[in-house]
Amino acid sequence: MVTTAPVTTTKERTFSLARLTGDYAYVMPGFFISLFAFVVLVPLTALAISTLVIWVGVVLLPLALVIASGFAELSRARLRHWGVSLPPARYAPVTRGLTGFIKRIAEPRRWLDLAFETVVALPLRTFTFVVATTWTAGALGGITHVFWGVFLPQDDLPLPGMILEAITDGAAPDAVSRSYLLDTGFSFVCGVILLLTLPLVMRGLARLDAAATAAALGGLLASASEAAPASPASPAAIPSPPADTDRTQDGPGRLVSGSGWAWITAIFVAIVSIAVGWPVLSVLYGTPVVAAMCLAIASAAALLVAVRWPRTGVALQTAAAVATAAVTAASPGLSWLPWPWPVMTLILQVILVLIVALRHPWPLAITAWAVPQAGVLLATIAIGITPGARVSLIVSASVTAGLLAIGIAIRQLVSSRGALQEERRASAELSAQRTELQERNRIAQELHDVVAHSMSVISIQATTARYRLPGMDSETEQEFQSIAASSRQALTEMRGLLAVLRSPDREAELAPQPALTDIPALVDATLRSGARISFRSNADAAAASVPAATGLTAYRIVQEALSNAVRHAPGAEIDVAVTLTEDRLEVEVVNGPADGPDGYETAPGAGLGLTGARDRATALGGAVDTGPHGSGGFRVHAVLPLA
Repeated sequence: MVTTAPVTTTKERTFSLARLTGDYAYVMPGFFISLFAFVVLVPLTALAISTLVIWVGVVLLPLALVIASGFAELSRARLRHWGVSLPPARYAPVTRGLTGFIKRIAEPRRWLDLAFETVVALPLRTFTFVVATTWTAGALGGITHVFWGVFLPQDDLPLPGMILEAITDGAAPDAVSRSYLLDTGFSFVCGVILLLTLPLVMRGLARLDAAATAAALGGLLASASEAAPASPASPAAIPSPPADTDRTQDGPGRLVSGSGWAWITAIFVAIVSIAVGWPVLSVLYGTPVVAAMCLAIASAAALLVAVRWPRTGVALQTAAAVATAAVTAASPGLSWLPWPWPVMTLILQVILVLIVALRHPWPLAITAWAVPQAGVLLATIAIGITPGARVSLIVSASVTAGLLAIGIAIRQLVSSRGALQEERRASAELSAQRTELQERNRIAQELHDVVAHSMSVISIQATTARYRLPGMDSETEQEFQSIAASSRQALTEMRGLLAVLRSPDREAELAPQPALTDIPALVDATLRSGARISFRSNADAAAASVPAATGLTAYRIVQEALSNAVRHAPGAEIDVAVTLTEDRLEVEVVNGPADGPDGYETAPGAGLGLTGARDRATALGGAVDTGPHGSGGFRVHAVLPLA
């Protein structure tokens, strides 16, 4: 019976109390954890680096990395608890002793943890904490304003009064604009709006923190199909960045994706650019505050977008750079300020070109360099080129071109080293396969020597039985002849298989393989062993039209099924049915329960015969179904397509 989960509407998911609680539990403690990590890691790392010259830092630096990895594991655990399926971090195997402890300095994964916890985590989580706290306090304060607003001074004009006087151009009466009822009503409406939008804001803040954490500490996010089952408090699937091929070694056989470093660098630079670029554009260049904010955010967003969608990021960066050049063209300080490339805009352009050059092929990297440069150049020509603008354009083009060349060279070097490592890995795999094949051939030869000896003894004993045991009747003599013929056939097939295994460069003996038409003879030979077999087939007339591989597979399946029935269920009735249709061949072998003499021991089996039968059928696109039968016996049913 299949059960389906109840359908939940988007509104119910958005305004779920459990989901809101989960977002709060994820966002709010993050600030205090990151603050503690920053206070511990930054002084320890600085002390370790400053004491490297006296070898004290050699011990302190791996200690800082281990502590950073501990905080990173805590961040990953919080992220998984929030509901994101994050792949486990892969560190190099831990070795004991001081040498093993110092070797942690060479682990890129631990340096990535340190960079995230010291550079990205605190600014990111400070922002989410401040927004969450402010939004929550505004919602609660607005709704409860009626209770505590009476204690505020009544002399000042409240915010709704200012808005009312601005709308009415000062014509509103003081009794209305300074009304406590107006202030309370306005605060209540604002509080309700903030409260209704609180789940959306908390969800956005949680997703921002989760996306940055997962990108830096997990490399790639799990896809939606790999994510943990959704619960009322679990988040929606976070879009994961596409798989990139930039990977660096992280211990023996372990890899860490380069996208983590790219995300950490982009997030850090974006945060710094907003914090610095906004006031610089507003104060030094005289750009309106709102315009400066939009330009700073657009430039920072372009860098973040370029990590995942480089072409879109380049287009957004070009638009932001052109807009910055146009807006700052009228600045009174252009005689001494860089224009049309302000310093922070140039830094963002440099980082964007470097990230694209390190992670993508060189044509796209050249595009990331040329398009913004061309866009700003055309805008400058349209506005008017000044001597300072000419210098700024030359500096921007040369600096970004230099970083472009460095990024392309590093990518080519890493790619060549990666190709060399891949070739070495493939060579090692081929060597291992060759060794395995040699070992298999040796085992096959030893198996042949052991089994061939026993089969040869059986053949000789069966052939000479009429000479060694005079007076036997004709039926007994025929039975021994049948045993001798079966043993000789088994020896011939084993030697032919061994010739193929041991001599890949030599053609195998040209002996005919069993076919569908040989199944009746196989059944007759088994009947002579005393088994009770009923055989049905409708394939006699059309057996020649069956492909040779299909006929051989059907023969081997019947052979294995009869062998198992005779060995494991002695005396049982066996039913063999071969059915040929227009598009498939069906083989069914059913045996009943054992009916042998008391105390009879069944021959042990290795359990490989049925596995081999399934492999043969699967290779032809068919299937083999095996299992107990309702009569107390066993059933083997195979379906082989004729196409």
